[in-house]
Amino acid sequence: MVKEKVQPHCMVFHKPFKRTDIVYTDTMFTQTQHGNCFIYKPEFIKDNGTYEEIVNKYPDYQKSFIVSDTPITSLLVVSSLRKNNSTY
Repeated sequence: MVKEKVQPHCMVFHKPFKRTDIVYTDTMFTQTQHGNCFIYKPEFIKDNGTYEEIVNKYPDYQKSFIVSDTPITSLLVVSSLRKNNSTY
């Protein structure tokens, strides 16, 4: 059984991460945010780099997160894809 991957969104900007976006992860909640959206003090930065670098650095992220230059943003499309894949 293949686990469904998700397209993470910036918790501040509410936009999906693209492959080359600069992102930070925090030490408190392990959330990922765009570099220019980071809402915590700099001492709470756990890691930073492009979204693709961060995903490839952490095995749990690799298993769960989609990396794309054109992420799916329409919830209707995502819902439709989810329904179509559930029949297999």
